[in-house]
Amino acid sequence: MSAVTYHGPPGAQDARSPELYVYYRVHLDQAAAALAAFEAARDGQPVRLLKRRDHDPVFQTWMEIYAPPLADAVGVEAKLAAALGPFAQGPRHREVFAALAGPVGGT
Repeated sequence: MSAVTYHGPPGAQDARSPELYVYYRVHLDQAAAALAAFEAARDGQPVRLLKRRDHDPVFQTWMEIYAPPLADAVGVEAKLAAALGPFAQGPRHREVFAALAGPVGGT
């Protein structure tokens, strides 16, 4: 993964600030424990967690979204990756996007 760098002072994010998206699969039997690990490792940081809407009877695909105003996306993601590593079935896929239009931070 390439480094995610926010430019400027903390809290001064703009529409060009990168957003980090991380997706991976979790076995359905481990979903509750993985969610508890996510909440504990997130420690109140503004990281969103989504679940793909599909009908897989064995796995769920989860996506973490790291967006402004989160100042240290890389550090927070590393902490969550360590906590969720035991639950991820396969690799954690990381993608970085920058907004072209729309409100900052998805609000």
